[in-house]
Amino acid sequence: MKIFATLSVSLVLMVSGLSFAEDATTPVVSVVNIQTSDPMAYTAYLKNNPQIFETLGAQSGGTCMTLSGHRYPGQAFAYSFYGDAASAFKSARMYARAPRSAELEAISTVVSTEFYAVLKPFSLPSGFERRYQLVVNDAAGYIAAATQLEKAMQDNGHNVEIGIFQPLGNGRQKANLLDVRIFAVEPEVAGMMVNDFLQQKSWAAEPYGRLLTTVESLELDTFEDCVQVYPAPGE
Repeated sequence: MKIFATLSVSLVLMVSGLSFAEDATTPVVSVVNIQTSDPMAYTAYLKNNPQIFETLGAQSGGTCMTLSGHRYPGQAFAYSFYGDAASAFKSARMYARAPRSAELEAISTVVSTEFYAVLKPFSLPSGFERRYQLVVNDAAGYIAAATQLEKAMQDNGHNVEIGIFQPLGNGRQKANLLDVRIFAVEPEVAGMMVNDFLQQKSWAAEPYGRLLTTVESLELDTFEDCVQVYPAPGE
């Protein structure tokens, strides 16, 4: 997933994980979880019909296909970024009231919809991503530790970023749950980073240990193949 420059002003106003300037807005992601037997056709349909995102007022959007850790066969989802919660919630009502096209119905089934507030910004584009859902005992502490770990990874040659989200309206879930994504863009980049952690590189020990002290439980661990379809890259 990628946040465009139109969102950057909101993002830089974040002063901590859960504390924001009074005049700032927090970007929110709307997610539609689907089941599909043809994820490439689903992605192509959204790419070829940008009016779907335009009508909903999205600032950017795309799709992700779950590569491992599936909760059901053919797991995938579409995401849309909005500058604030009001815009995201308005789009959700519009989406719920609008009929789905016959073409979409033929290649996908809606499983559920969700929202996520962006607590820690990121700038890397959509691509190969690792996703965690974690129960933490200190959200601000986790964000600070993750930011430190992100810098350590980058300083040691890994072009990755960590995005942290707060689930909103996601149905049954545990308190103090965070949705965390490591953006690596390419699978080889993610693989090199994982290899360093498996080899227990010394540079990762302190920031990773600090991060683990805030984690109570791991609820989800998946790899996702994501692509931005709106606006098309380069627009």
